[in-house]
Amino acid sequence: MTGTGEMSNWWGTYDVPMGHTLRWQIGPATLWVTRKQVEWSVGSVDGRDPVDNRLVIAEDSEAPDADEVEVTRFAVRDESRTVRLAPALPDRPVIFKAARPFFVPAGEEATLFVSSPLWLRLDVGEKATELLDSALQRPSDTWFGPDTLTGELCYASRTSARLHLEEVPVRPHRAITAVRIVNRAESSLPLENLKVPVPGLELFASGDGHLWTAALTLEREEDRDQARARVTGRPQVTTSLTPVAQPRTPTSRGVLIDAFGGFLGRRAAT
Repeated sequence: MTGTGEMSNWWGTYDVPMGHTLRWQIGPATLWVTRKQVEWSVGSVDGRDPVDNRLVIAEDSEAPDADEVEVTRFAVRDESRTVRLAPALPDRPVIFKAARPFFVPAGEEATLFVSSPLWLRLDVGEKATELLDSALQRPSDTWFGPDTLTGELCYASRTSARLHLEEVPVRPHRAITAVRIVNRAESSLPLENLKVPVPGLELFASGDGHLWTAALTLEREEDRDQARARVTGRPQVTTSLTPVAQPRTPTSRGVLIDAFGGFLGRRAAT
């Protein structure tokens, strides 16, 4: 199945008969799951095309060639044939770099739609033994901070800073976040880089199979790169929403974070 409109859920619970292999393609990522006696094996390929929207769900397949595909084996005594796939958000914040210059003038606000890479959680059996918690497509690492002693390791992504939801491409390996930016400061806010604390957001699936995070508001009150972050609940979409993953690290309400700028070599305003 391929497409950017209606999608099927690739996550869920599946039965893998003994000696059989099922295959998933989730955007650029391909996954093979094989059930053997007291053993599961998982093969994966991280494709490099970030706009690949292909979707194949639990297709019967031959086991992959271990010389061509990275295959990991797991010893599991449980004789259950059940495997569960679930989407999750990254384990670090994501830094979005604007593709073109974008400003929020003093006293203005804007809601941007950005999309984060997804992680895959995979567990098996009645005890839900976890085998995987890894990126479907591994993003690049980046350092977010004014120097090597202050800041944190994050993931890097690019954004077109879209203001209209209908312009956002929907991809099975990414989740959309609505970020409301309120600039109460007296200076214009250049959105060269935007940090979104995705580990603190809940993940939802909409009725059409798309994935969303909880909505986020960033309020800039002074002429600096900091903002007060508030998770503002479920995104405002026209279809029903189902929670699919809790936050990895819940964000305190109204916490002050370094949200703008902040890359190595740029000193945040004080």
